[in-house]
Amino acid sequence: MDDDFESSMFLMRALGGPLAAMMAILITMTVTAPMVLYIIARWRAHREPVVDQQLGVKFALHYFALSAFQLGLAGLALLVYTMIMKVPEQYASEIKSPMYRMAFGFIVPAGLVYAAHTFLLRKTDDAEVTGVRRLFAGYNLLITGLIGFISLVIAFQALFAKGSAGEAGRMAGALMLVYGSAWGVVGWRFGNLVFGTRSGGLGPISFRTPPSDTPPPPASGASGGGGLPPLGGGSYPPIDQK
Repeated sequence: MDDDFESSMFLMRALGGPLAAMMAILITMTVTAPMVLYIIARWRAHREPVVDQQLGVKFALHYFALSAFQLGLAGLALLVYTMIMKVPEQYASEIKSPMYRMAFGFIVPAGLVYAAHTFLLRKTDDAEVTGVRRLFAGYNLLITGLIGFISLVIAFQALFAKGSAGEAGRMAGALMLVYGSAWGVVGWRFGNLVFGTRSGGLGPISFRTPPSDTPPPPASGASGGGGLPPLGGGSYPPIDQK
């Protein structure tokens, strides 16, 4: 009984603070905020000259894809932490085995849901009418960057703390590795979507203004198709003034 209690207390100390904060952010930002996003998407679509007939289905698909992506990142961070955490030998199988199962319990369904909804999005006009796509891409960058930033702060707090950071430092390292990498990738894709290719692929970002299709106006004095010909230079014979 004492061993079970000590094992439970060790797990709570190792995972309590960082994991609770991360899960609170994920739940709050993926459950409540999309209602605001839907209002924004409807408002923006109302101002467009052409009505987006697939806005509702694209919003739902992007929402579940984003939720699955964030759940997969959480599971991946838990997996990395479980691999690098230090556990007393007598508690190794008792603690790490449930944590591995929990991590894969997050990663596998998240991967399935993300793949299915990404596939369904390809059947819509999401690549051509990118309003909803841009909205969720920016929101995904906000969530991932916020957790990555929190992880960075925790990691440096552990680095500059007196003595060994212990499990808090390892948890912060795992979060920073997973969310920091995802932060960079999501930011790169969002930059491509806004400033580069419309498909959002991993191509080069260009901030130059695209060339205009309108031809430049003719130079002053040059003959155009509907203008009068120049009167000087002997173009016409002199008028007989008899």
